[in-house]
Amino acid sequence: MPKQAMENLTESMFYVLMALQQGDACGAEITAYAAQISGGAVRLGPATLYTLLARFEKEGFLTDAGSVGCKRYYRLTAAGKAAYEGERARLQRCLEDAARAEITAPARLTKGVDRHETAQPGDCLPSGAQPVL
Repeated sequence: MPKQAMENLTESMFYVLMALQQGDACGAEITAYAAQISGGAVRLGPATLYTLLARFEKEGFLTDAGSVGCKRYYRLTAAGKAAYEGERARLQRCLEDAARAEITAPARLTKGVDRHETAQPGDCLPSGAQPVL
């Protein structure tokens, strides 16, 4: 099943929406927020930022909140808030799965992992299928 547009957000997308969760902001404020909250790990360049803002506006995730001088302010819409919360929940599930995997990891998932064990013909075939020899 193909993924729908904007189903999973990139890191930059996530941080832009996170910044706008705090309230209306201009591009410079969004960039500064992302850098600050990520400890400098996320750096949004102007091309990336304004491409994302245009895309989010087209998708209905944000709207124009007005201008002050040459600064344009953006406001998160209900759809933008839902996208942010959905991605936040997805990332939280990933982290919980990773933590659970560290605690309950099975000794071996498939044959052939152990160098002393070799996969046999047909090991990876669907149930009932016969190997072609």
